[in-house]
Amino acid sequence: MKSLSTYRHLAAAVFMGLLGAVPSQAQDDSLFGGRTASVTFGPYFRAEVGYAAPSIANGYWRPPGYDPAPGIGDPEIRFDLDGEDVAMGSLAIGYDWQGWRGEVAVSEFGSGDVSGPCSSASDGSSCSIHANIDNAPVSSTAIMANVFYAPFEARGSQSVFQPFFVAGLGVARNDVGDWTRSNPGASRPIRSFEGASTTSLAWSVGVGASYQLTGPGEWPVLLEGSLRYYDLGSAEGGSIPLPGNGASEPVQPLTFDNRQSVIAIGVRIPLQRF
Repeated sequence: MKSLSTYRHLAAAVFMGLLGAVPSQAQDDSLFGGRTASVTFGPYFRAEVGYAAPSIANGYWRPPGYDPAPGIGDPEIRFDLDGEDVAMGSLAIGYDWQGWRGEVAVSEFGSGDVSGPCSSASDGSSCSIHANIDNAPVSSTAIMANVFYAPFEARGSQSVFQPFFVAGLGVARNDVGDWTRSNPGASRPIRSFEGASTTSLAWSVGVGASYQLTGPGEWPVLLEGSLRYYDLGSAEGGSIPLPGNGASEPVQPLTFDNRQSVIAIGVRIPLQRF
């Protein structure tokens, strides 16, 4: 499984680099060719594409024979899950107060397989007698309200290059496709189940920077890059077996926390010109 600390260290390095590239005091001259930015105040449209690396956590299921009482039935099985990297895209409409921005964004995360071995059982029994997860494709759609803060722009800097912080809060729909568990010691070594969709609270935080491509007096077009961490909430597979996979249903189907670290690039275009 990918380490979350790796992404935190990368985010810190990116932001420190951005801070080093911007003057400590507000000024009219840009660091890039002495050019100053056009006014971007007002409504805007933003689009981005990105690369999402998952950090799947807290994976578990409760098999058909599960019983919480020790020694009575099957235990809860926990998994060490990992997921495939996927593409991500967002569209947003927002308002720019030149230093602060607020927007509503819709983000799509492509489908990637989640899989992994048993890591532990609630009764302490060996994973060698329990199931592994062979595949569980998951995709997500998130709707978030995002707030951006560009500290130097808020202090009056007219640089074409502006670093920013961003945080978002909203909801995510996590769609898990048909999923499969394997257990060589079971009467049915391979069993597959239907997929399911769940809706969860979602949030994100990140850092980034914008660079205004156009000159003063022209309609502004801004290039943006960002590194963001998304917690898309809980994802859950279905409990109904596919045809030919028996009739017993898990007490709790495969469930896991869907988290993504995203590197993205996009454009922001104000919808009115000053």
